[in-house]
Amino acid sequence: MAAGTPHGIRQAQPIPGLNHVIAYGQSLSTGWEGWPALSLAPRGDSLMLGRSVRPASESEAAFVPVGDRSLHPLAATVQDNPVGVLLSEEQVAGLPEDSVALGETVLEGAAGAYRSALLAARGAAMAPARLLASACGVGGRTLEALSRGARPELFNRLRDCVSLGKQAAAASGQAYQVLALLLLQGEHNSWALNGGTANRADYRTLLVRLYHDMVAELAQGIAGQEAPPALFTYQTGGAYASDELGVAMAQLDLALGLPGCFMAGPVYPVTDKGGHLDANGYRWLGAQFGKVMHRVLTLGEVWRPLYPLSAVQRGRQVLLRLVVPAPPLAWGRPFAGHRPTDVADRGFTVADAEGGVPVQEVTLTGPDSVAVTLDRLPRGPATVRYADRRHGGLGALRDSDATEAQDCYVFDPLTGHRASAEVAELVGRPYPLANWCVAFNIPIMPE
Repeated sequence: MAAGTPHGIRQAQPIPGLNHVIAYGQSLSTGWEGWPALSLAPRGDSLMLGRSVRPASESEAAFVPVGDRSLHPLAATVQDNPVGVLLSEEQVAGLPEDSVALGETVLEGAAGAYRSALLAARGAAMAPARLLASACGVGGRTLEALSRGARPELFNRLRDCVSLGKQAAAASGQAYQVLALLLLQGEHNSWALNGGTANRADYRTLLVRLYHDMVAELAQGIAGQEAPPALFTYQTGGAYASDELGVAMAQLDLALGLPGCFMAGPVYPVTDKGGHLDANGYRWLGAQFGKVMHRVLTLGEVWRPLYPLSAVQRGRQVLLRLVVPAPPLAWGRPFAGHRPTDVADRGFTVADAEGGVPVQEVTLTGPDSVAVTLDRLPRGPATVRYADRRHGGLGALRDSDATEAQDCYVFDPLTGHRASAEVAELVGRPYPLANWCVAFNIPIMPE
């Protein structure tokens, strides 16, 4: 089944049977350091292949399910990295703080949030449309290494996973399709590690090619479906931000320019362990993915994140207009580790031909506008950046979306949470799902 979208394409919609939601990318797609797992009890009727959303091997060019190939209720697990052995709760509680064991992923939160919203909106008629969640990514890989045709061909993990999903559906007498793809990649490319490109145009070309390859090989080729799955991305940032923001801007370009692709939001606002997210951060980001999946797949919206339309110079001020999903704009404090942070200059940087231009203040001037007041006039061509490396990949700008996740922030030191994870303003409360401004680097135009 497919439905027309404002993009003018026919996009996959949930069908009675198994609807596969597949995460791909590098470590943030597979839950590195996402321990202790939080979503231990299955919620709803979503499923996974084998005993984990991940395969037995973290890095082989094959998807071999953990334990068996049967369908099991979707629940978060913790696996040794890279061996893939499931760890008991006692073993997890005894892990050293620097362990990169694989734990909670964005899939548990995303599937729970999306499935609940779908049933609430459309009722019992959607009960037969069950979700199957799988994580196929490999940590520490460039987009080039994850692309079709690379050696080793890690893309084969996707082929295997879809083939197994289709076989499991057939064995249980159900229809099957790939409903949605979640792409979480960019850290290695952002820093041009291991030969990965950080060039905006080149990285965008790779993203477009990857999406087309996933649609052609997985959805059309293996699943045999006509309607393409939607692609949901995040934006690389936080500890992996650069000052040029080439990868971050390419990710935004994809979401704004390629039909069927949507950016759930930036990664920087949620809690982390210094590069990788922590278990709460993964589930929190997952809930944001699930919210956007519902807006796109259920409500048919052409979702856009909070992003800038223009930057205009008026004297010593730079005036920005933004697309705001839920006006008005507001200031917030993103997390650096587990610490809510007041970001210098709200995360804004202005640069001209002579270098950085000191920022005097940053103010909200309307429901969708910001003014950056400078100490001096820019000299020559100038740009304005937000959430760049100079600010630790952080920014303070968000909207007023009051949506809350169904899941709450958890702190339990007996299960392995770091002491720093005891954040008073979060513990026991639903994850807030305001939309934070994406990182950007755009030219300042004369008025």
